[in-house]
Amino acid sequence: MNLNKVIIWGHELHNHTHSYIHNAFYLAFKHMGYDIYWFNEEGQNNYTINNLEVDFNNALYIVHGLESKNLPLNDSSYYIGHNVEWTGSDFKIPKNHVLLNSENQNQNEIKGIPSSNINTLQVYCIGCVDYKSYKNIHYYKYADDYSCMYMPWATDIFPKQIDQNIKDLIILDNGETKKISNFIGMPLDQWDEFKSMCAKHGIEYRNYGGTFNKDSDKNRSVQENMELIQESIIAPALQSEWQIENKYIPCRIFKNISYGKMGITNSKAVNELFDNKLIYSTNIEELVKQGLEFEKNKERFDKIKELMIEVRDNHTYINRINFILDFIKEFKNIHVSKTEMIEN
Repeated sequence: MNLNKVIIWGHELHNHTHSYIHNAFYLAFKHMGYDIYWFNEEGQNNYTINNLEVDFNNALYIVHGLESKNLPLNDSSYYIGHNVEWTGSDFKIPKNHVLLNSENQNQNEIKGIPSSNINTLQVYCIGCVDYKSYKNIHYYKYADDYSCMYMPWATDIFPKQIDQNIKDLIILDNGETKKISNFIGMPLDQWDEFKSMCAKHGIEYRNYGGTFNKDSDKNRSVQENMELIQESIIAPALQSEWQIENKYIPCRIFKNISYGKMGITNSKAVNELFDNKLIYSTNIEELVKQGLEFEKNKERFDKIKELMIEVRDNHTYINRINFILDFIKEFKNIHVSKTEMIEN
């Protein structure tokens, strides 16, 4: 099957935590030279270009299950669903789809998507650690029947931007470190504890975003997010107990490192992903102390640079997209053509 475009289906920027995943996919596909579109649940183009009409056939679809009720259905496309609950056997339709929930729809006329045209994308976690590794990369996993891929999320900037951040490491540290720690996202209990530890050490804690209201004045762009993290004296990626127990790898750790901050985590799995080179403790007070002590280390830039290179080379959405495209080409004979070649 040869496809000529990529369509990301569901969400508008800032309306849900997964909207940032979709936005990162969109920007990376565009950066890589693919014909790419991102539609919200109502079928409106989030990045309209001259109001061009889009042919929904012959596309690679990336779909989130929470917003799939209006997903275009055809047999000339290939669908990769994250947390999509499908119904049907030979032909499948998202369980919440309007065609299945319309009183005026004749159920016998609903065909759906051929099951062979559907694959599942899930996040790397404890449930997949014993699955097969793709090309011996331990955080890229797949099911024995090739029906499901597993991977972590990634940073939302590109290799050249990370290279620039590496060059700016010393410039950004102007000798007048601000006693501020900015967090962009929805704070859980761990962040309340972190806020208390910041106050104890005379650090101002600031929280942005996390409202999932696309019109909120607390929302920040990717560039603003990066700048807020860069001005933070420490920028941990704290996780809940469930995430830690299930070895979930958050995108925040990749982002913070790529922006130029030392990786700080309360997750053993995250630390192991970076070969135990992060600041790690299950005790948040200890994390704060270690993070502040690290800032006094004259060799800190060398250590941060090493981590930034690791993220640059292995943990951008370019890496994740290449994994997905290589996987479906190798095991499903699905090829997605580019519209132009762009240097990464």
